[in-house]
Amino acid sequence: MNLGDAYLRTVNTSRPALVHSASKQSVTASDDFYSLPSGNSSQDEKSAIRRYQTPPLHIIPEPYRKTPEPDSTRPTVRAVTPTHMKLPTAPVTAKLAASHPIHTIQRKPLSTGSTPPSDSPSNKEPISPPTPGVDDTPYIQFAIDQLTRDEEVNHALESRPLQRPSSRESYSVERIVPDERLRLQQGLQSGDRRQRPLHPTRQPSDSSVVAIPATPTQDSFRFPTLNYLPKVLRLPSLLALLVCCLFMVIAIIFSNVWSSQHHGLWQYDQVGTSRYFIFQYLPQLLAILIIFWLFIIQNALYRIVPFLMMHSEKRTFTSHILHSAALFPSDYMIPDLWCFRHGEIFLGLCLNLFRLCIFTVPLHSCLYQTQYLTVDGESVWRWTAVEPVGWTLLALYVLLILALVSLILKLKREPSGLRWDPRSLADILSLFQRSNILSDFYGSEARADSIVLALPKKYTLRYWIAAKRSSEIFHGVEESQTALEGFRQNREPKEKSPHSHLDLESQRPLKASTPDSLQKDVHSPRIRYRWLPWFLKDTFVVAWIVIAIVLMLAFVIVSFVNNATRRGFEPKLTSMKTSQGFSPADFLYSFVPCLVGMILFLVWQPIDMYFRALQPFANLGHTRGSAADDSLLLDYTACLPLEVTIKAALAGHHKVAWISFISVLSATLPVLGGGVFTAQYFIPTQEVRVAADMSGYYALVVLVVIYSLSFLVIWPKQKRRLPHDIRTLGQILSFVYGSRLLNDAVFWQPRSKTDLVTRLLGTLTGDKGSSRYAFGVYVGRDGKEHLGIDRLHRPESGEMFIATGTTK
Repeated sequence: MNLGDAYLRTVNTSRPALVHSASKQSVTASDDFYSLPSGNSSQDEKSAIRRYQTPPLHIIPEPYRKTPEPDSTRPTVRAVTPTHMKLPTAPVTAKLAASHPIHTIQRKPLSTGSTPPSDSPSNKEPISPPTPGVDDTPYIQFAIDQLTRDEEVNHALESRPLQRPSSRESYSVERIVPDERLRLQQGLQSGDRRQRPLHPTRQPSDSSVVAIPATPTQDSFRFPTLNYLPKVLRLPSLLALLVCCLFMVIAIIFSNVWSSQHHGLWQYDQVGTSRYFIFQYLPQLLAILIIFWLFIIQNALYRIVPFLMMHSEKRTFTSHILHSAALFPSDYMIPDLWCFRHGEIFLGLCLNLFRLCIFTVPLHSCLYQTQYLTVDGESVWRWTAVEPVGWTLLALYVLLILALVSLILKLKREPSGLRWDPRSLADILSLFQRSNILSDFYGSEARADSIVLALPKKYTLRYWIAAKRSSEIFHGVEESQTALEGFRQNREPKEKSPHSHLDLESQRPLKASTPDSLQKDVHSPRIRYRWLPWFLKDTFVVAWIVIAIVLMLAFVIVSFVNNATRRGFEPKLTSMKTSQGFSPADFLYSFVPCLVGMILFLVWQPIDMYFRALQPFANLGHTRGSAADDSLLLDYTACLPLEVTIKAALAGHHKVAWISFISVLSATLPVLGGGVFTAQYFIPTQEVRVAADMSGYYALVVLVVIYSLSFLVIWPKQKRRLPHDIRTLGQILSFVYGSRLLNDAVFWQPRSKTDLVTRLLGTLTGDKGSSRYAFGVYVGRDGKEHLGIDRLHRPESGEMFIATGTTK
């Protein structure tokens, strides 16, 4: 037993007392703890000993106290332990004694082959026998507890410089307050002493270091201004689109005014000529190019708006943004209201006005029609503008211009908070590398829905400084005045409730997995492969294939039976033109085919977008993992329409390449559908019939066949299935919140996108397989298994477990 410099002095054979000297220093995990203090010890030896303030020993209760006799009558005996004894390597919990319900810790027995040194005090003076009638167990237990706990603290302090603690805050061992019977209080938390691993995973020793907002003194390469915008959202690009819209407005106004004042625009010659192409195909072709431009702008806005909102200082709470703000659009037809829910009124109006502009394409298809007019006493067929359609288009383009102007002002006034474009998984992970919000995602990888925090929090994207480390400035998403911990283990409940599987309010089973079931869920193939977008599930894919093939066959059969498209067919509506050039028959057979083609074009866009977004996870799902450039750095969701086709084809992702190519090719369906039919006057029969431009119609049939058969390609393989959706930041973070990937040097404060890419593409020497990443079951920073993304192989935890079973 070691009591430091305490002396046990015999006061009374029945009333012993323990008196302490002024010294309260204990030695941790060294043999010097058991040796007598020597005045001959050198200063070097003393400085090498790590000492910590030892809490006062138990005070004897008042009824047992007695005034000690004078020092002259008390012989002094020092408790000596041989110096060769080693401290236990880890605390071990023993059973409590029946009469003394206290914590006991087993100690290693002394080696039988070793003897104490000859100069040891144990060879010179006898050790006093224990005092009869007094139970010394509390004192012995307290000393052993302090020794073993000091040794445990020593592991966490080995990397810190040697220093002598001088304050109460530097004492790392939890205080134990005695009760009135000298027994150890069980004030420790019940989960603190249940099972302690031999080498527990350590959290950052500076758990008291908190994140404080910081502003660099000047703009530099390392700390640039946080106002990065993708190129498509910068002023030159938006102004270019604005100019294109202005040209469209001018062209529409000119067409309406000139056509009404000069008996049309141009003389009609025949079907299939250059004039026919200009008036029947070119307007909707220009309109579809603007639609593609708007799609690219929307994709860029979806990528940066969540970060822009977290960077704003006006918001009180931003934690919900991680779970509800999408990183890419899932479709372009249905209005998206998430911006309105988050208070971004102008952005919400802009996004929905962009989607409203999809009607400009079918309206352009019926903007110009032929009309039989008398010019200079001669009756001729001329191309004229349909004024009601023209003024409707003018209103849509004016709204689009206003939306673009408000977007320019919005992005000019509010910085994005970004240093570069978050196009890939690696870009997102670099923003959360040392975030203190990751513990909020515990267990979310096995959930089917998003986490809803009981209390909303404010997550901010900006530059931060670590308190007590004034020179360390970093960029990321943090919660202000919260300890800088990459992961906290306090999310797991201490006791398992008998109703832990029930929602106590609704008395229904919980949809989410609890911490108790998490270890089982991460190994379940049913959890691993349960999610796909609803339109890519087996039932719907079969339905799309059947519907597409049936409609394709019906279209082809109807088109060529009795040469209906060549000979023409009755319009069933009047073809007479009004004074403003409007004809019900011409409008119907131009607007409706173009609208159907536009719907087919828009239906394919979410299929294309999800295949782009799922490709990195599909590559990570291989049993051999994937390289960084084929997974973490893939940015298909941020690529231009034809750019992703070329990149995917070169990378060997043929399914993504084909699907993205069809998404562009399908844009020709509304272009051809809106211009292929026109009302013509057949002289032999002396009647007006609707006939098709056969060159355009043949091209339309071929495209419809290719489009319909392409549904056979969209059947997703099992590797594209995930535990849940990946549209939001929270859903992506659920796969990495506990991963040691965030602790890797490659993500440690990259100075630029080039720096990040260089680190990821470089090979770490001495670590076989370290440059490959995978999606599976990994051992997290808390020492438990999680489902998500990590390196395929780590020396300390081995290789990841990648499930390959079925979902049944």
